[in-house]
Amino acid sequence: MTTKQMWGFLLIILLNIAFLSVANSDEFPDYYSPENTLKFADFLYEQGDFLRAVGEYQRYLFYKPRENEIIRYRIALCYRLGGKTEQAIQIFQTFLQESPDSKFASSAYYQIGVSYFLMEQFDKSVKYLDASLPRITDVRYHAESQQLIGLSYLKQKQWLEAEKIFNALQKSEVLGVREKASVYSKYALQGAKLPTRSPFLAGFFSSIVPGTGRIYTGRFGDALNSLLTVGLTGWQAYDGFRRDGLSSVKGWGFGTLSGIFYVGNIYGSVISARVYNRHIAEEFLATLFIELPY
Repeated sequence: MTTKQMWGFLLIILLNIAFLSVANSDEFPDYYSPENTLKFADFLYEQGDFLRAVGEYQRYLFYKPRENEIIRYRIALCYRLGGKTEQAIQIFQTFLQESPDSKFASSAYYQIGVSYFLMEQFDKSVKYLDASLPRITDVRYHAESQQLIGLSYLKQKQWLEAEKIFNALQKSEVLGVREKASVYSKYALQGAKLPTRSPFLAGFFSSIVPGTGRIYTGRFGDALNSLLTVGLTGWQAYDGFRRDGLSSVKGWGFGTLSGIFYVGNIYGSVISARVYNRHIAEEFLATLFIELPY
């Protein structure tokens, strides 16, 4: 046996002795015990690794099925915080069906409303929370749910409805909600005063002089294009009829084109006003900071 082989043999013996001493020690940790699994799941949750935490909570639930209420709630919350809002809604709904009197029920109702809100299904969020308010008994989540209804109205640009809710919430006994309601109420008031363009007026202006409806909505390039296309085709139609009378092919061809461009000019002006209003509202709402609590 060479010297190198002898040293390798001794190293293997020492490693085996070390492993056996650790294995026989009472302090050797059982990483897969239910308690350590739960600790690891909680650690992942606190670190914001929500979807990995789901797997660990499910593993713990397998070992401790009697503790399923709090763990199932936490699993649903992890899905919501992890961006899997559809799965979160399904699990929260199942949770409420199986544990309607749970101490987490009020929060579960609220979290379903939040999930719809995050999916930008604002109308669903309003309808669900409005129907669930009588069952949300926790004072904080009841106030948070009302506030979320107001925020959903804001997102739908229903300024007056939002302002009514936030004005009422300024008397809430929940301090955080009361403070935010004051800010959101001002947003609703400002939203109602945003500069807008009337689609009716935009269409009316363009029906008199093609392109003027686009000028009204600030689309000067489109206004010039509308004026030129309607004007030039109209002039060509006039020139054709002037030369050949009512039998003019040129007159009827360009007249038809001019009529199409004229109607399109009116319709485009109406749409332009709507786009203008939507753009102004979206720019305004982009400055709104929304913090949704757990």
